[in-house]
Amino acid sequence: MKDIVIYGAGGFGRETALLIHQINQHTSAWNLIGFYDDGLAKGKSVDSWKVLGGIDDLIKSGGQVSIVIAIADPITRKLLIEKLNNIPLDFPTLIHPLCQRGDKNNYFGKGCVLTAGVILTTSISFEDFVIVNLLSTIGHDVVIGKFSTVMPGCSISGSVKIGECSLIGTGARILQNLSIGKKSRVGAGAVVTQSFPDGQTILGIPAYAK
Repeated sequence: MKDIVIYGAGGFGRETALLIHQINQHTSAWNLIGFYDDGLAKGKSVDSWKVLGGIDDLIKSGGQVSIVIAIADPITRKLLIEKLNNIPLDFPTLIHPLCQRGDKNNYFGKGCVLTAGVILTTSISFEDFVIVNLLSTIGHDVVIGKFSTVMPGCSISGSVKIGECSLIGTGARILQNLSIGKKSRVGAGAVVTQSFPDGQTILGIPAYAK
């Protein structure tokens, strides 16, 4: 088993700890040591795991451990990872045993997190540090850019392109052959029927740029 820590002890961090536990029930892989979180006191317990400090403590530790960044916001996640670039950390991709990960044509970059109930098909590409949350479905030939987050219950149809640092809100639907520019936010429950450029807030049925 390899040692692993989680940065972020909020709701998604705690869910990630559960994900690691459930991976270990399927095949023993990870020894979870605890959390790092700048918003909590060092030594505090979160769901029986200790907070080991903040980002500076993690940097001072010198690495030599695997870490998952359990922060849903794409921009925050990117900034944290940039701070950690100069220490020898391993960023594994974690895939829940109940994620249908599709076929051998799918590509997963480093540091991705795919949770329970996610369904993938074929020729999908996840760039580094993508999060796909519970019960989302992703069709053929989808490309999701670095640091992007897909919240629970989304449906992304075939040949969709999502730019880096984008967030797809809970229950959103994106129709086939569309593109969402980088640093965009798709609101919860939106139905996207057209493509949008970078930096948009996309809301409604059918979706429009706010």
